[in-house]
Amino acid sequence: MIGGELPDVASLGLFPGETPQELRDRMLQLLADSAADLILTDLAGGTPDNVANLIAKAGQLGSVRWIVAGASLPLLLEFALSATPVDGVDPAELIAETGAVIRYTNPGPLD
Repeated sequence: MIGGELPDVASLGLFPGETPQELRDRMLQLLADSAADLILTDLAGGTPDNVANLIAKAGQLGSVRWIVAGASLPLLLEFALSATPVDGVDPAELIAETGAVIRYTNPGPLD
């Protein structure tokens, strides 16, 4: 659509009636199937954001470098269409332009 096919981008939504545990299980499965550098969530403190942060606190995020809440379509497109790899992006600068919030940072090397 707007950005065309976005390689290496996956979406995970919370379905009506789905429990946080069910979302957690699907998120862990998605992360097990493919490495991720970044998780974008819509609302800080919303269920997807809380689930991602609980997984991070449990040490189960693997390669994820950041969890960013308050994500928007412009922010997603900026990350997805950038020629710069995620570890080369200055998140503070990019996120300041959108009002999003970094909720988790893993400064360690990527796998």
